[in-house]
Amino acid sequence: MNARQAFPPPVHVYALAHRCTTCGAQPGQPCDVPRKQAEIDKANAIRAQVGQPAMEPDPLRLLHTARINVGSRHRDKDIGKAPWPEDRQPGVRYDTLGEHWQPDQL
Repeated sequence: MNARQAFPPPVHVYALAHRCTTCGAQPGQPCDVPRKQAEIDKANAIRAQVGQPAMEPDPLRLLHTARINVGSRHRDKDIGKAPWPEDRQPGVRYDTLGEHWQPDQL
């Protein structure tokens, strides 16, 4: 692994690797969260009125809690199964995300 290929990937990457049980979003697709998106849009509209740039929302904020919980458990399992940092081999992936995440997406 090089410096760009962090292990473990962020929780939102793990969450996106699973289907959302709340809205039915498929792996790799964002959740359908109109109320959360409306809150973000409202805050950014206020920021625009006072001349401040729009803020990028935290990726977890645009996912349902059930999906985040599944992703968090998946991440914890990967961390538990991976070797200690000093024992890891360069270029070896220790996550179990499969095709839903490639290390160059960070």
